[in-house]
Amino acid sequence: MSLIQYYPGTKVPVSDESLLTGIFRVTSGITLSQICEITGLEAGTVQNWVKRGYVNPPIGRKYKKGQVARIILINMLRETLTLEKIARILSYVNGDLLDRSDDIMDDSDIYQCLCDILIPAEKRGVFDVNELFMLIDEYLADFTEPYPGAKKKLELVLRIIMCAWESAYFKRYADHLAEGI
Repeated sequence: MSLIQYYPGTKVPVSDESLLTGIFRVTSGITLSQICEITGLEAGTVQNWVKRGYVNPPIGRKYKKGQVARIILINMLRETLTLEKIARILSYVNGDLLDRSDDIMDDSDIYQCLCDILIPAEKRGVFDVNELFMLIDEYLADFTEPYPGAKKKLELVLRIIMCAWESAYFKRYADHLAEGI
């Protein structure tokens, strides 16, 4: 079984360019059908997440970078965590979904951090959670806290997301191995 072939939470093949940067370089927002194409999600699923308050509603039928990142994060985590738990985890670092002023790190930056760590680590065959945690610490070495204790909250959330991602990876790998029986 090969390592990461697609950006986490999407059906988009990994390339040399950042996923969100590539998408939003040419547009200020994307439609629900484009989100579905990127993630493999059904439109009703995304609309349900909006209705339940997990994702901000689109503006003029367009989703912005942070909203798309939130959808991708939820999609990548829902294989191992409940939606309620995912919402609680993301709210832990970004407080009220509608209030950007309480965000420790924007959802798009959280997703980029995960991609920056996970994709190279898995290409090198890094599956040790402690090594991934060290990579998080290195990534956040120059992070400026908006308030005391914010960095610790962010580190915890990134560690939870890394563990959930690795759990999903090993589940898929176990399923792959079991197919041979």
